[in-house]
Amino acid sequence: MRYGVWTAVVVMVLAGGVAQAQPKGDGALLPADGAVGGFKKSAPMKVFTSADLYGYIDGGAEAFLEIGFEQLTVQRYRDGANEIAIEIYRMTDATAARGIYLARCGKETPDPSIRERHTAGRHQVLLQRDRYYLLVNNTAGGAINAANLPKAAQSVASRMPADGPVTALALLPKAGLVAGSARLFRGPVGLQAIYTLGDGDILQLDGKLTAAAGDYTDHTLIVAEYPTPTAAAAALANVKAKLDSYLKPTSSTAARLVFEDYDKQFGVITVAGTRLEARVHIARPPA
Repeated sequence: MRYGVWTAVVVMVLAGGVAQAQPKGDGALLPADGAVGGFKKSAPMKVFTSADLYGYIDGGAEAFLEIGFEQLTVQRYRDGANEIAIEIYRMTDATAARGIYLARCGKETPDPSIRERHTAGRHQVLLQRDRYYLLVNNTAGGAINAANLPKAAQSVASRMPADGPVTALALLPKAGLVAGSARLFRGPVGLQAIYTLGDGDILQLDGKLTAAAGDYTDHTLIVAEYPTPTAAAAALANVKAKLDSYLKPTSSTAARLVFEDYDKQFGVITVAGTRLEARVHIARPPA
């Protein structure tokens, strides 16, 4: 018995002094061997957490971590010369999963066999359902193998929980919203992909509040809802204090900031109650 105790201590020391449980991954969502044609698992399943996501996604991990990432499960399958790789990203909630999907899907090209929000092509299927963001990759690259991607995606999606509502999208008025332009974000990485207001978490979202953005006929709209009017006013004050040096303020009040940008276009940020709205890429100075 004493030898067993010492063995456990040695294992803990060799592991850095802390016994950590290995993540189980989302193997229950993966297709069984033979469920998609003749495909069978061709390598051990891999699971990545926030601590090692950078080792798998080169240069893109920040966006996942900022909006809300929990773990990634990767499994490869092979059927003769054909191979597919399934990546299941478990996010913190449906909003985080939809945010990643919208940022990466591009112009959607749906496949009639898939019911979930998705886009399908010869090389990849991207899909979102509930808190999951799914990639099915055609790692063999052949056109014949492309037909297997939607089948694999549907097999995984059928095992996922029912899709939940993404209420943050309601921040964007539907009238005039350009199709495919909606975005969701919770920090500076997501905002920078839309517009540069300044360095750091300038809107003070702190990875917890969800902001939405979308393109309209004559401007891009960014909207954030805060828990209190005081928090919304503080966010505007932070924008004024840390506004990017390429943005030149033209007028400012307690609840409004107007600026001219580097393309000689204009932006206006207003706060009303708990809501902050920023309209940018405006051709003429706001009234």
